[in-house]
Amino acid sequence: MLRVRRLFPCGMYQGPMNGATAVGDIQVGIRIAEDRKSVAVEIRQAEASACAIELNLDQLTDLIVHLGDVRQHLLEGHPIRPLEGETVRTVTSPNWYVQVAKIDGSLLAFDHPAFGPVGFAIPREEIAEIVRILKEHLAFPPARSAKRN
Repeated sequence: MLRVRRLFPCGMYQGPMNGATAVGDIQVGIRIAEDRKSVAVEIRQAEASACAIELNLDQLTDLIVHLGDVRQHLLEGHPIRPLEGETVRTVTSPNWYVQVAKIDGSLLAFDHPAFGPVGFAIPREEIAEIVRILKEHLAFPPARSAKRN
């Protein structure tokens, strides 16, 4: 269970949020503490009262994981759309590792700064295709110096 500390009673918070955004009729405000050890999050729908909560890094990470789990659940039964042409949140030189997966394939894991550690169990046939494509990429002239992970 995610435990958070409510900063203000619903509808009472009046201070500025430095990361406000709107999603449809939902407004989300985010304020990072000066010591960068916590964040205040306020969510408001249309004209309803808002509640602000304070989260430390672990709580924020737990919330992101829970929201990801919920999103995954909502996607069940929907067709998987192709990634080609989609905008992706790109990270340069993340920590990563590869190991044999519990399936007949590999586990590829990254530490994404926005989402935390994420891993993919990839079947052997798909690994072979990824390796083939990466070998083709290695044939291109280097654009910049490579950094080893």
